[in-house]
Amino acid sequence: MFRIFIIWISIGFFYSIPPQSFGDNFKFSFPDLVQKGKSFEISIITSNDLEKADKLDLYIIPQRGIKLESVTLRTENNSRELEFSSASSKGYLYDAVICTVGLSESSIGSGSFFQVFLKFSSENVNYSEIEFYGEFIKDNRTVGYLQSSNNNISSEYPNHFRAKINFYASDFGNDKTLVLKPNSEFSIDTDLNIKKDMLIDFWINFNQNALTFLEIKNKLTNLVEYSLVTNDFQILSAESDFQSVNNISPRFISSKVWLHFSILFSFSKSNIEFFCDRKKFADFKLPISLPSKDIIISFINNTTAGYKLDQLRIIDYNDPIEVAFKNRYYPNFISDKSAVKFQSNFNESSVNDLQTNNHIYLDNCVLTPSDAPIFSRAPELNLRLMNNYYELNWSGGDYANADYYIVERAGGESGFTELQRVEAEKKKDKIYSYLSDRRDESEIIYFRVKQVNTDGSIVYSSQLKVGQGTLEEFSLEQNYPNPFNPVTQISIDVLVDSDFEIVVYNLEGQKVAELFRGFLAKGEHQFTFDGSELPSGIYLYKAWSPNFSQTKKMILAK
Repeated sequence: MFRIFIIWISIGFFYSIPPQSFGDNFKFSFPDLVQKGKSFEISIITSNDLEKADKLDLYIIPQRGIKLESVTLRTENNSRELEFSSASSKGYLYDAVICTVGLSESSIGSGSFFQVFLKFSSENVNYSEIEFYGEFIKDNRTVGYLQSSNNNISSEYPNHFRAKINFYASDFGNDKTLVLKPNSEFSIDTDLNIKKDMLIDFWINFNQNALTFLEIKNKLTNLVEYSLVTNDFQILSAESDFQSVNNISPRFISSKVWLHFSILFSFSKSNIEFFCDRKKFADFKLPISLPSKDIIISFINNTTAGYKLDQLRIIDYNDPIEVAFKNRYYPNFISDKSAVKFQSNFNESSVNDLQTNNHIYLDNCVLTPSDAPIFSRAPELNLRLMNNYYELNWSGGDYANADYYIVERAGGESGFTELQRVEAEKKKDKIYSYLSDRRDESEIIYFRVKQVNTDGSIVYSSQLKVGQGTLEEFSLEQNYPNPFNPVTQISIDVLVDSDFEIVVYNLEGQKVAELFRGFLAKGEHQFTFDGSELPSGIYLYKAWSPNFSQTKKMILAK
């Protein structure tokens, strides 16, 4: 049996290259999405491969809205808190700290690996970053660094690495989630007339470390073919007593954070793949003798703490796996090739109501309010300028559950007022339109569409801003940090797809950097400006499209 402690030991192959070489020598893990105001965890796993090093100095630089709460050193046989202190004397900004891992400790022998476990609190921000840097030290001399070739965590500074953390707000009305209390079970019979492949799709939130939380059983033999497990180091993996493994990539998961799982049964390929937050962590052979109608999916909890489950789907699947990933945040699964055979968002009034489905077995479970990142789809709003009108067009959204739409307009300091109410036709490709008078006014006005769903919930489209009779195609945000030394982030919120140019000037009007030139789609985009080669002073950054431009100031303070 592929036991989890063997998986933990096997991680060591990532760190066989000494830090002074150009190879990777650590593994870094952090959550995809965190609820605003909630704590979260990240993991740095590395090894003591340098015989000459007697300590690892780890610099941690949390940025806006994030604060480091604790640092824990975990080895195979030991776990203890590490002290940390300000790193301002090293020239770092923000709330940068330094902590030291003593490599001469008995629990960290030469060549052994260990985990630095970091816990953070968060404030009411939409996005932030955590940067870190590690030096292996011997007699106050640097003999190596933490190194990685992973471009997804790279920073502008040599040997610095960065985690980009996204946050979401939770205000979901009457939505509920299923809690598996200690010694509980929630099982689903997948005899659902699956004709192609089968996808099991769900959200889960753990409140403890080591547990076996899911079993995939053979209904005919009652044997567990596969199971999903975590250990005390919060390492997730899959196991099987009977089936050979094609690939295994254990990964760290943060507790008290919602995680999205996809399990794809490819019956034609005799293969089963396991994904967590869009990353594959296991791949096994699937026996031909195990069709979908003979599979039982069992969520179990034999620990003293509970965990939460939300939006479970079983899908007759005929798409690339990326289609499932794109649908993960929404209660309606949209695909022309795949069909949802079973779905529960656990919004029943009681557990007894949930048990009326003959495919479900429940024991010692309860329903509580949900804070999972599951959102109604917002309509996509576009605006076109006409001679005497603004033409508003919108489509998409949660069309299957939408009751009606309200077109709203705001001007000056006033709030939004209703212009038109349109009944939803619940058609996937329906495009709705509304014409608003184009007044001869200089004030800035805003348009949006309010989608009211049949359950009373509300979701808004993005706002379109019109000023001086022209459409404001984007919003250029103030750089952060400001003042900065020497790196800052510049964000632009694109409202209309267009070509853009983003440039930095000095006060003499000389161009000192071109950050971007090309096409940008709607959405938020970030660019990094490095002023390490420039003198201190005030600089201007400007963004423009063919019909609109904006300029802001920033201060480089060395």
